Amino acid sequence: MNQYKELKDSFLLLKAQINALCASNSSSNEENYHELRRATDDFEAFLFHRFVDFEKICDNLPDAIYIADKEGTTVYVNDMYQQLSGILKEEVIGENIHQINREKKLYTNGILPTILKQERRSEKIGVMNRTNTTVYITGFPIFDDNHELKYAVAHDRNIQQLEIVKDQLLHLKEVQAKTENEVQYLRTQQIKQVDLIFKSPQMYQALSTALAVAPTDASVLITGESGTGKEVITNQIYQASSRFNKPFLKINCAAIPETLMESELFGYVPGAFTGASKNGKTGIFEMANSGTLMLDEIGEMSMPMQTKLLRVLQNHEVTKVGSSKAIPINVRIIAATNRNLLECIKEKTFREDLYYRLNVVPISLAPLRERKEDIDVLVHHFLDVFNKKYNKQVEIYSDALHLMTAYNWPGNIRELENVIERLVVINRSNVIDKKTVSMVVGIPDNDGYMSTEKTYNLKKATTNLECQIIKSALTEFRTKRKAAIALGIDHSTLVKKCQRYGI
Repeated sequence: MNQYKELKDSFLLLKAQINALCASNSSSNEENYHELRRATDDFEAFLFHRFVDFEKICDNLPDAIYIADKEGTTVYVNDMYQQLSGILKEEVIGENIHQINREKKLYTNGILPTILKQERRSEKIGVMNRTNTTVYITGFPIFDDNHELKYAVAHDRNIQQLEIVKDQLLHLKEVQAKTENEVQYLRTQQIKQVDLIFKSPQMYQALSTALAVAPTDASVLITGESGTGKEVITNQIYQASSRFNKPFLKINCAAIPETLMESELFGYVPGAFTGASKNGKTGIFEMANSGTLMLDEIGEMSMPMQTKLLRVLQNHEVTKVGSSKAIPINVRIIAATNRNLLECIKEKTFREDLYYRLNVVPISLAPLRERKEDIDVLVHHFLDVFNKKYNKQVEIYSDALHLMTAYNWPGNIRELENVIERLVVINRSNVIDKKTVSMVVGIPDNDGYMSTEKTYNLKKATTNLECQIIKSALTEFRTKRKAAIALGIDHSTLVKKCQRYGI
């Protein structure tokens, strides 16, 4: 760099002389002189373009640079070297690094003599004496076109900055490890469930379909009343799929406000709207990429969002709010709803094309009142669960279980689970009897129809008895047709009585 400065100064002096000569000479030689000036301008542009930008760049680097030629003469140091070491450029430029190294006044353990001798990359720890700064030094040789050593370069960085960077890196690794653990925990929670407990043929059919479709990427639409086990079936599909241990996300479409739905599903770029995060947001579809996404309560999604969802499913790409760039995605969709989507289509609240896109494999879950044989095994399962949870040994009497089997369970399995937990929590005798069940669930104890009717209301007592007999028949024979035969009445008569009594 020192040689360049001398060359630059000499060139500028020569250019001034040429300009003066052009101005003082006769017009006969004017054309030659103008040609000479153009040549000097071209050389000046070449010279400044090749070297001045390099110097500016080096002076703006965050790290210190020190360059010596093959003889060991210092030819360049950048501005950061002055700040880091407290050594001015004019103190070292033109000075020999071997001499500086021996004196050890400016710095100790310099690396450039080693680079000149060995002609290969090397690293050291040194100290800038004036600032008492410990530096991490990387030295490397620069060769000319003939592979002859031309320069030796030292790159210095404050060791304290490296320690800060190291601490930041360790912190980032800790954060990453924590995040990975949280993701794994959340993923475990996503698939955490009670075991799939059932005896009914309806649930056997539903599970068989779920396990058959699980290894494929086909979309699945699970329908059924709230609490029938739609999420449990979703978990079974995920666990048996080729996407197991890949992202698995669940969202409740009914729980997300319409104004936030698009940004939640697809994400947004920084500044996409007022109040948007300056870092933007990754959408749920993007987070679920390569994995599985459950869209629960899909029937609650608005028509405009259904249109956008359909486009995503057709094109396999999402576009963030505020962006025009499409992001490819590969997500397996499992949708669930407690609504009759065919009725919604008739009412024009659900898109027919989206319905058929989602309903590649339908799985319908019967309500608990239509699979009474599952109640017994579920009751005993939940008893085991909550006995362990609350360290109790509660048992249930057969008449209490019979009463629970006769109940319609409008909240399905979720209601049954909550009731069992309540019966265990409030229990003091370690026994669940019929009276307790009647009180907690609100089921009338119709077996005592005579004793409870203190006014001897014959019509009401007869109604209670008829209701109880019908319930018992349905429990034993499982279908209304078989129960009607056992009761000695027509099937249609039994259906009407069940409707009248709310059975």
